[in-house]
Amino acid sequence: MNSEILLQGEVQAFLTREAELLDERRFEEWVKLFDNDGIYWVPSSPTQEDMHGQVSLILEDKSLLNLRIKRLSHPNAHAYNPPPSSVHLVGNVSADTDEEFVIAKSKLIVTEFRNDSETSLSGKVTHTLKRATGGFKIKLKRIDLIQAGGTFSAITVPL
Repeated sequence: MNSEILLQGEVQAFLTREAELLDERRFEEWVKLFDNDGIYWVPSSPTQEDMHGQVSLILEDKSLLNLRIKRLSHPNAHAYNPPPSSVHLVGNVSADTDEEFVIAKSKLIVTEFRNDSETSLSGKVTHTLKRATGGFKIKLKRIDLIQAGGTFSAITVPL
C-alpha cells in the first residue's frame, strides 16, 4: 500500500480521536495529545502570521490549556453550567510531511448546544504533528475560523 495513503489514514484516525475526546468532554486526555511545548492557536484573522505581534482569539501553550481544563472542570464554571453538548465534524483531511513534522490540514465544523441555544463555528485547521510512540503529538493546532473578524459568542468548548 502507498505510504501516502497510510499517512492519510493515520492522520484521519488521530483527528477523529481528538474530536471524540472533545465531544465526550475528556479534556485531560485531549491535552495529553499536545507535545510538552505544543501550542493551541486561533488567530483573529486568517492572514495572521505572527502569534505574538497581533491579538489572537486564543493562544495557549500546554500549561494554559491545563489551566483552561481545570476552569472548565470546576463545578461553578459559569460557561459550563450546565455543560454544553458539542459535535466536532472533521473533514477534507489531507496530510503531508516535511523533514521533521506531519502537516495535517482539515475543515472543522463545531456545533455547541447549551441552554436551548445552538452555536456553530467553522474553519480551516492546520495541525503540525510530531511522530510519537503510539501515534502523534500536536506541536501546533491552528484554527482559522471563518467567523474571525466578526462577532460571535464566546468560545466555551475547545475547538
